[in-house]
Amino acid sequence: MIQNIHTILKKLYMTYAVVFPPVKSTDAGSVSLALVRAGAPKIPMDYALFLEVSNGLYWNGLELFALTEQPRGKGAFMHAGIAQSYLTYLRNPMLNKKLVVGTAPESLIAYDARANAYQMLDRTTYGVVAAYPAVADVLQAYADFKG
Repeated sequence: MIQNIHTILKKLYMTYAVVFPPVKSTDAGSVSLALVRAGAPKIPMDYALFLEVSNGLYWNGLELFALTEQPRGKGAFMHAGIAQSYLTYLRNPMLNKKLVVGTAPESLIAYDARANAYQMLDRTTYGVVAAYPAVADVLQAYADFKG
């Protein structure tokens, strides 16, 4: 799984993906525990592994959230963090028990712990457009579509 993430990120990086320095596994565990205490699903293991490779990603309209917000350089916007984003979507009953981990044009990317899958959700209806078993599959599908 981690090899797939490395391979896909390398391909995206060659086409100007913005990647960030990795986090420590203990950091991901701490934020995950805080999310669970707040009533959110924990950060999925494969997403935590992704964060240990790149703490978030921005490429061609796809944004996978970092562990916590981080600046994208001098005077640039903040790259979204999972914890802060959870607070944004907390009150939306359509996203109950889902952890929003990213965005794509016209879609939210959420992990649904009940379905054990990442879901591309329509931003208007929150209906499931597509589902993937792992974050590497989300990356691959988007890269295939946009690449």
